[in-house]
Amino acid sequence: MRLLVVPVALGLATTLSLAADFDCPRVTVIVPYPAGGAADVAGRLIAERLEPLLKKSVLIENRAGATGNIGTAAVVNAKPDGCTLLVNAAVIATFPASFSRLGYDPVKDLAPIGGIGVTPTLLVAAKSVPADDLKGLVELSRQKPDGLSFSTAGYGLLQHLAVEEIAQRAGARFVHVVYKGGAQASTDLLTARVEFGSFAAGSVIQFVKTGQLKPLGVIQETRSALVPDVPTTAEQGLPGLHAGVHFMLYAPAGTPADVVASLNAELNKVVGDPALKERFATIGFDPTAISAQQATAIMRKTGDDWAPVIKRLNIKLD
Repeated sequence: MRLLVVPVALGLATTLSLAADFDCPRVTVIVPYPAGGAADVAGRLIAERLEPLLKKSVLIENRAGATGNIGTAAVVNAKPDGCTLLVNAAVIATFPASFSRLGYDPVKDLAPIGGIGVTPTLLVAAKSVPADDLKGLVELSRQKPDGLSFSTAGYGLLQHLAVEEIAQRAGARFVHVVYKGGAQASTDLLTARVEFGSFAAGSVIQFVKTGQLKPLGVIQETRSALVPDVPTTAEQGLPGLHAGVHFMLYAPAGTPADVVASLNAELNKVVGDPALKERFATIGFDPTAISAQQATAIMRKTGDDWAPVIKRLNIKLD
């Protein structure tokens, strides 16, 4: 990268001008999940809009496997020059608690660039369940000797952890029915083979809108624009739960601060575009244009909030 000598007053302009000058023939954005999922779609929407701003080709590369750890490790080990980036969720900050041999430290080995979007976690119930809110669900679980069964898209996901934490705080009896993926988990909920579920909004919002499932709450502090009529868990007496899955853009640790700042500025232009908000709504994302410092703070808080739950439940994903 060329060093530019300019007056202090032009410092901001200098930082931003480097966005087009960092030494990459192209930028590779690794999505550590299969093509077609929400993270992949979001990554592609971001990549195609970054290209004209960065004046470089921005290519998506899917490297799925090991709960996203294969692709994430590839970015951790990449040259820290801003040319290889990662789309992943802040929940990776909890992985040192749930993987015994992770091979990298998500907080130390990655540099958050900024936010992409949050997919909220929705509590939904089968139509036959006689509960219309969180309080009713908790009371119903206490009345049943075996409690209430719930489904999620996978063991150890934030959606699973959140329900376990609700049960702990509210004294509810909830029994997790483990599925490998959201399709069968939501199908069994629709047919009332399980009584309620905890899902990323994008996977069940269509069933809520058509009245096939009952929304009981959004597991976060403030309401989501995706389901503005659904109250939060904080509104229903359980503050401090943040189970939205926050996807971010990352670079390898050690990437120069001016490159991170430049990428953040361009990313926020993309994420703040109202047209992108409309596209994100179709995959269950609320866009989040934030600073690199805010992204770092969110990542650390996610680890601080949920790692103790993982340890209490003795969850191991490897």
